Amino acid sequence: MTIKHLKSALLTMTLAGTFAGAAFAGGEHDGSHDAPNAEQEKSEHAHGKSDDGHAHDHDNEGSPVGKPARSTQATKTIEVTTLDNMRYEFSTTPEIKEGDIVKFVITNKGKIAHEFSIGDAAEHKAHQEMMRKMPGMVHQDGNTVTIQPGQTQQLTWQFKSGEAIFACNIPGHFEAGMFAKTDVKSAGDDAYIKSIIAGIEYGWENGDGTPFRKHFLDFDGARYIESGGQNKGLTSLVEHHVEPEKDALDYLKIDFSNIEIHYETNFAWAIADTRVKGKVKNSDRKFDKSGYQTFLFRKVDSVWKLVHSHSSSRDYKPGKHAH
Repeated sequence: MTIKHLKSALLTMTLAGTFAGAAFAGGEHDGSHDAPNAEQEKSEHAHGKSDDGHAHDHDNEGSPVGKPARSTQATKTIEVTTLDNMRYEFSTTPEIKEGDIVKFVITNKGKIAHEFSIGDAAEHKAHQEMMRKMPGMVHQDGNTVTIQPGQTQQLTWQFKSGEAIFACNIPGHFEAGMFAKTDVKSAGDDAYIKSIIAGIEYGWENGDGTPFRKHFLDFDGARYIESGGQNKGLTSLVEHHVEPEKDALDYLKIDFSNIEIHYETNFAWAIADTRVKGKVKNSDRKFDKSGYQTFLFRKVDSVWKLVHSHSSSRDYKPGKHAH
């Protein structure tokens, strides 16, 4: 399977699972809002009001999932559509890392009002209880906007690591499945996964199975593919491939570069450009190959473990290999 196909499959799985919800339920906000496409800075400092004029202010600076930010600071933009079947549609799966500043552009294509609110489970529960007491409340807060039919609103948010929930807390909407969750990855996740890849590099070059035994998840059915051949299980990979390299080669140099890491819930996958150079002892044959390496990780007990790897390579030709 190509990386393009793998990413497409993972995206489909995520959309089918993470953003799945229940059936339709009615309910709407009353009240007015600012004009569609209002500048984000305006909404960052305004507060929601109920029909009796009471303002509502979220303490967003203390939110466990992050804080409001200015739209000019955004590092990425995600378009969101709210629908009357109590679903959000995202232009792309929210793949977010700690520190990312995301501008959400939310359009209501339904016939009733909807909310787009960012928080953790406790914040949404408190918000829902308040909304049941004041069902006519509308929002233009740092973490919540109400979108009337046909309107487009913006909300920009800087994320902390952990589970962030996007939800509509209008009575009946959340209960009908109008929410989505994303696991915001810690900035340390990238560094940790890259350290595993660096350990694999060292292990291959030195015929040392230690990094593999430490970071690979050993399980029935494990397959590790190397240049068209496969190793069935971790023991086979280490004892029949990695460690024998030390005696079979005069030297081996492996370079993983241009590493890209992507996350899908408790899974991560990385792709790297590869350059492999070495010399065989018995024949004095030298080789120089380039290609790609794919790594699939799973988080087990809060620790990333490598569960599958696949490499492909061919004779190196300058200028012919590009990620």
